[in-house]
Amino acid sequence: MTMRSRGGEKNSRAPARIRRRAKILLQTAVVLVWVLVMAQVANRAYLQPQALRITPAIAREGLKAGEEWWGVYWKGEKIGFGVTDQEMQGDRIQVKEQLWLKLAVLGVPQNIQQTLEYTSKDSLAVESFRFTLQSGLFPFHLTGRMETDGRGSPGGRMVLRLQSGGKEQEWEVRLPEAPFILGQTKLYFLSQGLEKGKRYRVPVFDPASLSPAEMVAEVEGLERVFIGREERELFRVRQEFRGMEVKSWIDRNGRTWKEESPMGFTLLRENREDARRSNWSPGKMADLLALTAVPSDREIPDPRSTRFLRVRLHGVGFQGLKIEGDRQSLRGDEVTVRREDLSIPPPPGEGLSEDERRESLRATPLIQKDDPEIQSRARDIVGDSRDPLEKVRRINAWVYRNVRKQPVVSIPSALEVLRQRAGDCNEHAALFTALARAAGIPARLQAGILYQEGKFYYHAWAQVHLGSWVSVDPTLNQVPADAVHVRLVEGDLDRQLDLVKVIGRLKVEVKEFR
Repeated sequence: MTMRSRGGEKNSRAPARIRRRAKILLQTAVVLVWVLVMAQVANRAYLQPQALRITPAIAREGLKAGEEWWGVYWKGEKIGFGVTDQEMQGDRIQVKEQLWLKLAVLGVPQNIQQTLEYTSKDSLAVESFRFTLQSGLFPFHLTGRMETDGRGSPGGRMVLRLQSGGKEQEWEVRLPEAPFILGQTKLYFLSQGLEKGKRYRVPVFDPASLSPAEMVAEVEGLERVFIGREERELFRVRQEFRGMEVKSWIDRNGRTWKEESPMGFTLLRENREDARRSNWSPGKMADLLALTAVPSDREIPDPRSTRFLRVRLHGVGFQGLKIEGDRQSLRGDEVTVRREDLSIPPPPGEGLSEDERRESLRATPLIQKDDPEIQSRARDIVGDSRDPLEKVRRINAWVYRNVRKQPVVSIPSALEVLRQRAGDCNEHAALFTALARAAGIPARLQAGILYQEGKFYYHAWAQVHLGSWVSVDPTLNQVPADAVHVRLVEGDLDRQLDLVKVIGRLKVEVKEFR
């Protein structure tokens, strides 16, 4: 399916209503795919401080050299496979994890390949890693290495390098302790002894948000589980991190046979041949949009013109989400959204603090507002305008007209989008935010659900501060965005991972709209 934006490009011959529906569905669907893929990446690969005190003896005894193959399933449908290859080389552990996913969005195949390679000491402290994500237009490359401070302390600096838009960025993160890869924590469970009721609370470092957090694990019980045609006695271990809950089934030797998440992902240990070739549905590919769209109990006839919406959200907890504030209010489990009226001056006292202003104008590794190309483009777009609202409208219209509407399953980088001129709502929102910040307009990213054709779909857009926060959707060319945008999370791209808490569980009841 070929989608073209306005502004001199040819339009499809399909009726306008069908074109609009297909365009919106494509753009909203890819947010869901991106969130699910990133959740899978984060769950398998985040870094954990060495507070677990794995000894070299435990590492050598528990390490299973060679390949481990996995089948990856989504709600019963096979969507991919993976392999972990690890070996000891002297006092170093070399690990290579690869994941292949084959998905559909509105019937359009999406092929995704992820690779994580890392080297660690036999105490499992990571020395260096390389992560790549390849899917379509935007290859993503991130490397990291640990550097000690030379004073004999257990911590040091994690030096990160990101390749994006043909350029390389480098930054560093201070860590109190040397980290290691989460995939090896099964050795910790093994060393502590697996028995029902044991709980572990572990401080962790999340490379997506570059911030500390906590992982909680509990051995829930011992049960008999069929893996393929064979029944095994396995410990069920629940692990939770940033709202992502994963259950693992581990044998007494520390080998994981099955992993399952509430989002519908299941990993099953399989042999090489079965992982690559077995259990695929002939002629069928799992379509994530169809499986995860949130049905609406009422039709909203003209959603793009909606000024007011009141909905009940249930089936999920709100902790960690950003539902209340700005144009949204929350009472119990009912959310009210009022589209901003730009003709009414904002109430006094809604200015930004220095910290808020600094945060919403800063450059980040993926919102590269200080890059010369971003700066130059922002100046060209806003021209001689001095009015902040007019600047926002010009940037929004430019992004809408010049970024081709195309599904892209990758980690969106504003600089890469500027060069490729293609992407879905994530790419539109990332580029708009970078250009707005470059023009001196405080801006931040939003993500949540958007109503279209009887269902709510996951979507991303932006906010700008014009005396008060105003929602902007550069994918739909809206300033302000209509009221059927319901924000669930806020902040830079890593915050979209918090959508994992609601995907597959959220239910919506439409109470009122106008």
